[in-house]
Amino acid sequence: MYDQYGNEITWVPDLSDPDSPKYLAIAAALERDIAAGSLPPGRRLPPQRVLADYLGLNLSTVTRAYRQCEEKGLIKGITGRGTFVSSYAGIPQDLLAAADGSPVIEMGTVLPLYEANERLTGHLRDLSREIDYDSVLRYVPPEGHIKHRYSAAKWLRRFRLDCPPEQIVITAGSQNALAVILTSLFAKGDRIIADEYTYTGLKSLAGCLGIILVPVRTGPAGIDVAALAAACRREKAKGIYLIPDCHNPTTAVIGTAARKEIARLIAAHDLLLLEDSTFGFTVPDGPPPVSSFIPDRSLFITGTAKSLSPAFRISYIAAPARFIPPLARGVNNLTWMASPLTAELVSHLLNSAVYDEIVAAKLAAIRERNQITDELLGDFAPVPNPTSFFRYLLLPPTLPDREIEHACRAQGIQVFSAKRFAISPHPSANAVRLAVSGPRDSAELRRGLQLLREVLTAPRPDPEPVI
Repeated sequence: MYDQYGNEITWVPDLSDPDSPKYLAIAAALERDIAAGSLPPGRRLPPQRVLADYLGLNLSTVTRAYRQCEEKGLIKGITGRGTFVSSYAGIPQDLLAAADGSPVIEMGTVLPLYEANERLTGHLRDLSREIDYDSVLRYVPPEGHIKHRYSAAKWLRRFRLDCPPEQIVITAGSQNALAVILTSLFAKGDRIIADEYTYTGLKSLAGCLGIILVPVRTGPAGIDVAALAAACRREKAKGIYLIPDCHNPTTAVIGTAARKEIARLIAAHDLLLLEDSTFGFTVPDGPPPVSSFIPDRSLFITGTAKSLSPAFRISYIAAPARFIPPLARGVNNLTWMASPLTAELVSHLLNSAVYDEIVAAKLAAIRERNQITDELLGDFAPVPNPTSFFRYLLLPPTLPDREIEHACRAQGIQVFSAKRFAISPHPSANAVRLAVSGPRDSAELRRGLQLLREVLTAPRPDPEPVI
C-alpha cells in the first residue's frame, strides 16, 4: 500500500470509533494489532509524518500515539532508522508474576538461593548486640555514614578495586544505584552503549528517563570489541554499560585482554563506564574489573542482595571524586538515604567470616545445581558456567524461544526468552535464560528441568510445504 507520494504504508490503524480521540484510537489499534500478531516484533511502522498525511491528521496526533505506545514498551524509535515493534512487545514484564496466578517452578527470576537464609538468622541475632544504635537510628548523609563507606572500601579490595572511602556512595540496592547514576549524570536523549542483550532493569530505567540504549553485538566472550569500537566511532554516546562478570543473560565473562581494550576505547572516546558487578562474587578468580584500568571515568556498582540476602538492599557505587556530589544529590532526590541500620548490618557481615561462609555455601549449592542442569540438558548444550546462578540455553530454529517460554508456562515452569533482554528491534538470538537458583531446592530444580526437557522434545507439527 502506498500514499500519493509513493511512500509505502506498512500499517494502517482502525479508526472506526468516532467517539475516541484519534491519538488514543491509533495507540489502541497498535496495541491490539501487536497482541493479535499482525504486527510482529521487528516490524517497521510507517514514519509518523507519512501516516499522519495518509490519515489526514496532524503530525502531533500520530506522534502522541506513538509516544504512548513507546512508553508501554510496545514500540521503539531508533534515530535515523525509524520506529519498530519492540522485540519484547506482548511479553509480561513483571518478572515475578505467574501467568494465571497458579503455582509455577520459578526458573525465570534469578533468586539468591533462599536455602542459605538459615545460615544468616543466628548471626543476625548475635549482631543485634553489636550494632551502634545511636548512630544508625537517625539520618545520615545521602552518600552514607563514613564508617560504612570505610567497610565498603575494604570489601571492594576483594574485587581488586582500590577506592578511597570518600569516593563511595551507599544506595538501596543496585537498581537504586543505576537510577541514581542515570538521573544524576545523564539526561533525556543521552546515548548509552550496551550489549544487545542486557539486564532488563537498565532497559526499564532508560525507557522511563528517555535515555537511548545503543546495542552492540554480544558473543560467547562478551561484548564484541570490534563492534564496540565501530559503535564508539559512529555514535555520539555518553556512556557504556557493561556486565563483565557473568553477563546477564548470556553468562559470558570478558577476558583480561578484552577488558584492557575496552578501557582504552572508553578513554579514547571520552565515555563514562557503568560497570555492574552484581554477580562478580560468582567469578572469584576472574579478571580485574574494567574500572580498575580507568578509575577516573568509571562507576563500579556492586551489592549484597544476591551474595547475602535480598533483605539487605545495600549496594555501593565506587566513583571518581568529581561525581560524588551529584551522586549524593541523586540519592537525596530519590531515596534521601539508604537505610543506615541495614548498612550497619551489612558492614558487620562484610567485615566478618560470615560473608565468606555464606558465599562459599552458595557457590557449592549452585555448582550442584549446575551439575544437575548439565546432566538433564547436556545434549541441548547450555552455555557452560559452573558457578552462575542462571544458564543460557541456545535453541535450534525449530524451537522459537518465545514459543518455548509460553509452552513452559503452560506446563508450570517459568523461563525467560532472550527477547526479554534485547535492546535491538531485530534480535537474532534464539535462546532462553534458566535461573537455576530460582527453584526452592535441588529436587524442585530437577522437576523443573525434566518438565523443560519434555517441552523441548515434544513432537512439533511439520512446517507447511512450500508450493
